[in-house]
Order: sequence, then structure tokens, then C-alpha cells
Amino acid sequence: MKLRKLDQAFYDDNTHLIQALDNEDGKWISGKTRGHGIVVVNINKLTFAIPLRTSIKHNAAYITQKSNQKGVKGKGLDYSKALLIINQKYISDEIFLIPAEQHKNIQGKEFFITRKFEKYVEKYIKAAKNRDRHVLNSLEYRFTTLQNYHNQLDV
Repeated sequence: MKLRKLDQAFYDDNTHLIQALDNEDGKWISGKTRGHGIVVVNINKLTFAIPLRTSIKHNAAYITQKSNQKGVKGKGLDYSKALLIINQKYISDEIFLIPAEQHKNIQGKEFFITRKFEKYVEKYIKAAKNRDRHVLNSLEYRFTTLQNYHNQLDV
């Protein structure tokens, strides 16, 4: 799995996203569109960018480095903030660097990471279709970016 960044074009073209990283009320927070590290996964003919985050507090993630901080699982890939990539121009060729130990924990795990994300998406689709408030209000789904993609996910 290659670590990349989102291109500035993504931020310019997606001001409408809800719960996206660094987006508040349709505006990207000034100075914070620094380019999140992402990995790209394909499921059900859709391409998603899963961002790396430093303070993940829920289980909808692949943790690359555990945290000793109370209430924080650690650093890793946050499935709840995945972004649909409708144009490959949104993925920068620029490599995103993370500490070697974290990078090592991602390499060779593409199938596992993709499968776990696929299950996360499937659970969301089922919950959204059934209006399952127990799931949709859970820590893993309450602030998910998947709510932006109901048409693409056939919800």
C-alpha cells in the first residue's frame, strides 16, 4: 500500500462534504488543508481514500501505533473519515511520510485493511437502509463521512 496525499483539487471541488477532515460548514479550515496522508482502496467499483489520523478514539480503524493516552486507541487509518475519490486527479503523486514503525505496520496488510473497511461500509449501508439508530449513533458511525455518499452506495 502506498501512502499518498490528497491533491488541492480535492479540497477545491468538495466543499459540500459533511464530517470531512478540516471542513466546517462547507469551508476548509484555513491553513489546515496540508494534505492528509491517505491509502487508496477499491471496493464495489468505488475508490476511497482512507486518511491517517493521530488520535483515533473508536474501533473503526486500522491502528498502526497504539496510544497510552486514556480514551485514544492510537494512530492509524480512520475508516470513519474515508473519502470517495471520483477523479484520480485528487490523489497526489507526492509521497506522504510517516515513521518507519507505522509504515511497516501497513505494508503487506492491503487485503486485511481493505476487507475490514469493506465490512465497515457494508454495516453502514445496512444500518442506513434500516434506519438503525443504534448503529448510526455509535462512536464508529456517528461522524462518518459515508453519509455524503448515499447515492454512490445505493442507500
